[in-house]
Order: sequence, then C-alpha cells, then structure tokens
Amino acid sequence: MKLIESPINTNLNLETVFPNVTKFLFDHSAIKFYKIYALDRIQIIYVDTYDYLGLVMIDSKKKIKKSEVDFAIHRLLKTTRDQVKVDVGVKARMEAAGIKFSAPRKDIIFVKMPVAKD
Repeated sequence: MKLIESPINTNLNLETVFPNVTKFLFDHSAIKFYKIYALDRIQIIYVDTYDYLGLVMIDSKKKIKKSEVDFAIHRLLKTTRDQVKVDVGVKARMEAAGIKFSAPRKDIIFVKMPVAKD
C-alpha cells in the first residue's frame, strides 16, 4: 500500500470538495487544518480540530478493508487501533438522514482520536 499526500496548491475550502461529508461530520467543530491523502483508491482526509484528530476514509469503488484502516491509523495518527474510535456506520447514517451524494460512495469510515488538553 502506498500513502501519498495530495498537494493543495490553492486556498481550497474542504466544504467545496466534500460538501456532504464535511457538513455531516464537522458541522459544529472548528477545524485547525486538514490534509488530503490517497491510499491506493481510498481518499483520506486528515483533519485536526481543537478536540480531536480525525481521518475520513472514502472509497467510491469498494468496501474499505480492516488492514487499510489499520495502515492509515499507524501511518497518519502514529498509534494503534486500540487508542482510536473507528466508526464504520457513517455512510448508513448519512443515507438515513436523507443525504444524497454527488459522486458514488461505496464506503465511508471515520476514525477519531482525542487530543490531550494542554
């Protein structure tokens, strides 16, 4: 597996790239910064809020494997699966809320790691 950071050359708003996902997951959170990665076909959004670090993994072709989630956690969050909360039901909850996707989304996983308060 290859993890590649996607360069962001312009002042890009995360809500314009992933409007439904961003609105659903980060509606009431202030985002410090974000980075976009690619892990094979999976798009990964690394989000740093003031309360937690999050990974949003989106795949439009297939279900995301447990090994791919573990690889992203290890490489980006520098921790193990035991230290984070993995939410695999994000797509089902979004569809239940009536959200329609502009592009096909086969699987969406949200990984959340709390940040220690200073």
